Amino acid sequence: MAKSRRANAVLFGFDFQVNAAIVLMIENIEDLKSLRLEGNFEDIELELENNQYILAQAKAVEKSSSDFRNVRKNLEKSLISLSEGNQKVNAQQLILITNSPNPLNEEISRNIFWGTAHRDYGSLPESSQEIIRGYLDNINHPLDTEKFMIQVLPFETDSDIERYKVVKQVVDDFVGELNLNIPGLGKKLLNIWHEEVFKNGTKKEAAIQLKKKDIIWPIMVIATDVSYCDDSFANIFDSSAYDEIVCQYRDTIESCCERCEFFIRVLCDYNTYQTIKKPSEKCMDFVINKWRDYLTEFELDGMDEEIQRGLIQIILYRIIRNRIVIQNIKKGVKL
Repeated sequence: MAKSRRANAVLFGFDFQVNAAIVLMIENIEDLKSLRLEGNFEDIELELENNQYILAQAKAVEKSSSDFRNVRKNLEKSLISLSEGNQKVNAQQLILITNSPNPLNEEISRNIFWGTAHRDYGSLPESSQEIIRGYLDNINHPLDTEKFMIQVLPFETDSDIERYKVVKQVVDDFVGELNLNIPGLGKKLLNIWHEEVFKNGTKKEAAIQLKKKDIIWPIMVIATDVSYCDDSFANIFDSSAYDEIVCQYRDTIESCCERCEFFIRVLCDYNTYQTIKKPSEKCMDFVINKWRDYLTEFELDGMDEEIQRGLIQIILYRIIRNRIVIQNIKKGVKL
C-alpha cells in the first residue's frame, strides 16, 4: 500500500500548537509581555514582564485517547528542546503541553493526566520521575526539573465542537473574569486569536511578537463596536450618513496607530475635560467639541468631512460610554 502524502497530521499538530499558545497566553495574561509562536527558543515563547520566559513544547497526537506509541519519544524530544531553550534564555517555566491523557505511557500515572492537567515534576509519581530523569541523564545540560511541567490540553477528533471545546471554555472563563457581558464575545475572540497567533507563527522574523496590547485590542474593539450604539446618539446623524459611518467604523478604528494607547488617552482627556454642562451631558459635550483633536490619529484621507466628523465622534462616544468596561479589561489583564 502506497504511503499517504497527506499532511493532515502536520497541520493538526500546528492547529494544536496555536490553541495551546492561546491557552498558555490566557493563563499567564497578567504577567505576559509578549507571545511568539515558532520563535528562536521554542515552539511557544511567552516573554513575561519580569523579562523571564515561559517556554513550551507542543506535542499533539491525532488519536490522542488511544494512541500512546510515540508519547515517550515526544517526551524525550521535548526534554532535549526545552533543555536547549533553557540555556539560551532566563526561563521561569518549561512546559510540555500535549493532548495525550497518557503522556508517559505508563499505567500508574495515567489517571493523574485526565482532563486539563497541570503537573509539575514534583507532583509526579516516583516512577514517572524516573522516566524523565532517564532522558535527562543523556542530555549534556539538562533542564532544571523544578521548572518542568507537563500540561494536558484535550484536543481531538475532526468535529470542531469537540476539538475546540476546552479552548473555548478557557476563553469563555477569561471573558467572564473580565465581567464582560457581550453576547458571543468568546467565540469572536477565539476566531480572532486563531488567526493572529497563526499569522505570528508564519512570520520569518522571530523578533515579530504579539504584544499584550495587540492581544487585548480586539476585546476593546468589540466592546466599543458601533452596533451596540444607543439610538439617542445615532439619531443626531442623517440616516444615510450614519449608515456610511457604520460601514467605515471598523476599518477606521483599526487604522488607529496607537490602538490601546488611544483609548487611554481619550479617557484621560475626558476625565480632565471641564464643562458647564450637567454630568449627564458631559459625554456628548466632549464628543461634539473635542473630536478635531483626534483627526491625526486616523487614516481619513479623501473621506467626506461629515463622515470624518461622525466617525471620530462615534468612536469617542463609544469609548467614553464604555469606560468602565475598558477599565475592567485593563485591570483584569494588568495592561
